[in-house]
Amino acid sequence: MADPDVLSMRIEDGIAVVTLGSPKRIFFDSEMSVALLEALTALANDDVVRVVVVTGGAPGYFVRHYSVAELVKMGERLRSSGQKWTEDTPYKPGSFADAMRVAEQMPKPVIAAISGSAMGGGFEFTLACDIRIAQVGDFQIGLPEINIGILPGGGGTQRLPRVIGTAEALMHILMGVTLSPLEAAQKGLVHEAVSGKALDRAREIARRLATHTPQSVRHIKRLVRSALETPLDQGLQLERNLFMDLCGSGEAIARMSEYEAKRISMP
Repeated sequence: MADPDVLSMRIEDGIAVVTLGSPKRIFFDSEMSVALLEALTALANDDVVRVVVVTGGAPGYFVRHYSVAELVKMGERLRSSGQKWTEDTPYKPGSFADAMRVAEQMPKPVIAAISGSAMGGGFEFTLACDIRIAQVGDFQIGLPEINIGILPGGGGTQRLPRVIGTAEALMHILMGVTLSPLEAAQKGLVHEAVSGKALDRAREIARRLATHTPQSVRHIKRLVRSALETPLDQGLQLERNLFMDLCGSGEAIARMSEYEAKRISMP
């Protein structure tokens, strides 16, 4: 069980809300990464859960960013060890990267309710979520790593171009200037910026998504997530096959029949 200052979770009506941090813990670190990986893995395999919402537990923050103090310690260990990291060094993802991969690949939607500032690793995690809702306020969103001599190392250089395009992502990452929630929405870094609580809007979306059949949600997420990396003919073939799989399911037939009956009965 995770320390509640690190991560807490509750499930209600098929919607799981994962809360990261607390007023005492506003940074990602290895402990939070492990707790998040364990929580998301459990939720991915829980048939009761239809939608996952991830939000922040400290007022004004989603997760501020990954702990720079932890990065400094890691850098000092690397320097003292004399180890060199060449471009062809084998990639071994840690718990932070694994948590993001679970969010991307689980067969149910993951919504980031960005309840405040989300920079660096905090924002990188949201890029792995399917939907990003930001809360309007005096908050900062984006990837400022270049300002401290590093680069986005939690997938930011790879996921942001897939979200907003190469040119816009390159400009944002090179400039290292964070955005307000409204600016982030205008530039496409988040789907919406809301004047109320991001968690309330995320729950509203989650309730809507939870009404859909799990099988259709699973197939759609798989198809759309892989679309840009799949040859068109191959993607169209998979889409057709999954469409036929859904079309012949009892739940889809029942829903389609109900819709058709209502349409016929309309004056």
